[in-house]
Amino acid sequence: MKKIKKLLALVMAMTMVLGMAITVSAAPGRMPGEGDSKTATVQNVEVGATVTAYQITVATYAGDNKDEGFTGYSRAEYITDAMLADPNAPTSDEVTKLAKDSTLLNSLKKVTMDPNADADGDGYTSYTANLAPGYWLVLVTGTDIIEVYNPMLVGVYYSVSGTDGTMASDPVNANANWTLETADAYAKSTKPQVVKTITDEKDKNSVGIGDTVDFKIEADIPSYSDQYTEVEVVISDTLSEGLTLNSESIAINIGGEAYIPGDTLVTGTDSFILTLPSDDVLTKYNGEKVEITYTATVEENIHYNFDPNTNTATLEYSNNPSNAEDTTTTDDKTYTYTFGIDALLYGNSETYTETTNEIIKVDEDGNVISTVTEISQTPPEGKTEVLTGATFKLTNNETKKEYTATTDVDGKLEFTGLDEGTYTLVETAAPSGFTVDTAEHTVEIRATYDAEGKLTSYTIKIDGDVTSTYTATYEGEEVKEINSAPTTKEIVNTKLASLPSTGGIGTTIFTIGGCVIMIAAAALFFVNRRKSEEN
Repeated sequence: MKKIKKLLALVMAMTMVLGMAITVSAAPGRMPGEGDSKTATVQNVEVGATVTAYQITVATYAGDNKDEGFTGYSRAEYITDAMLADPNAPTSDEVTKLAKDSTLLNSLKKVTMDPNADADGDGYTSYTANLAPGYWLVLVTGTDIIEVYNPMLVGVYYSVSGTDGTMASDPVNANANWTLETADAYAKSTKPQVVKTITDEKDKNSVGIGDTVDFKIEADIPSYSDQYTEVEVVISDTLSEGLTLNSESIAINIGGEAYIPGDTLVTGTDSFILTLPSDDVLTKYNGEKVEITYTATVEENIHYNFDPNTNTATLEYSNNPSNAEDTTTTDDKTYTYTFGIDALLYGNSETYTETTNEIIKVDEDGNVISTVTEISQTPPEGKTEVLTGATFKLTNNETKKEYTATTDVDGKLEFTGLDEGTYTLVETAAPSGFTVDTAEHTVEIRATYDAEGKLTSYTIKIDGDVTSTYTATYEGEEVKEINSAPTTKEIVNTKLASLPSTGGIGTTIFTIGGCVIMIAAAALFFVNRRKSEEN
């Protein structure tokens, strides 16, 4: 009997526990309330952007009673009914005006959205944040981005089973089978670009001193949406050392029509800045293309060999509708080169100080003809010292431009600022104590470039032989290594003292004989004159 009572007691206890479990699982759902949030997403945004969500409508709650809970949406603090007529359905015009109001945005609750770590190969990713129920105005800004983004609207809302999934303000309480849902956004933007080119195909990669280079800049004015009331759009260009801007050659075209800039264009000897008026951009030129052409002259101090003449065009523009001073930039470059013989391999670089050695002046014994300030008593071994070096003229066979140079203390002949092409090299003055070499030498300069226009290698041939080949590898914009394979061309001068004789008795006897004949002729003249006077 006792065992039966114990068994009945155990059964009753289990029944009570089971009943309690059934009661908990059947309890009403959680009450909607403050602190609810849902992860919202904005897709297709550049990596490095700042994505900010501003709450413009908020959820309202009636308390903790299970029959109450979420009661609807209302305007966020500081937003009036004139700014937003229906909290459940903001219009595009209302969103545009809200996005323009920087003072209002600074007053609203805001959340900075975080980028997804897995960006796609184009440098775009999605941004996410936990947002409270309501509508959020999302703006994309940043100084390191290149696109102009339209304002977006993200919604976080309560959804009850059986509804159509739209953001509605029907009350939701603990008895409802509710969830939080999001209306995410896909960023729409324009991507302004600037492209700088050299339009003369012949001088596209290499130029020579005295050349005129034709440049063209093409830039996009951003397609600003209506939320922008003031913007900055600036196009600037900077020339490298050795190029002088011909400011009178600047011509500007916007949207297919000539544009007269007036005082919005500021020029210098090596640069210009064009600032487009904000009103003109937003009313007449929004989304149009700008084309600027101009010329520059190559000067004596132009960079040469692997030292590039890098010229940069920059487009700066506003990318924040609530602050025109928030700008971003994009740029494009051109690379032009000149070449040197017996010159530094990398122009003005402090890293690569190697000097090339394509031509050297020697005497008939193979000794280097070296210039000095005064002749030494004992010239260094392998050198013949002279007071003056050999002077050469180098003529471009196509352009007929002429360059001159004189051999130096090492017998080298330095020319710089040369264009690619074929040249004729002629000695015009011999070193002191030597005869002029009358031979004409053919000099060829040929180069190759990568897709961006950077110099990858160049070769110098003299009299048909490969004299020197130089090849560079790059790491980004910078030259990482230069490999050289030089061969030196020796140009020989003959000493005056070693001119070959005629094989006879020489010229001295003829000189003496000539003098005797002249004296005899003079004596005969005076004798005949005296006789004439006596008669």
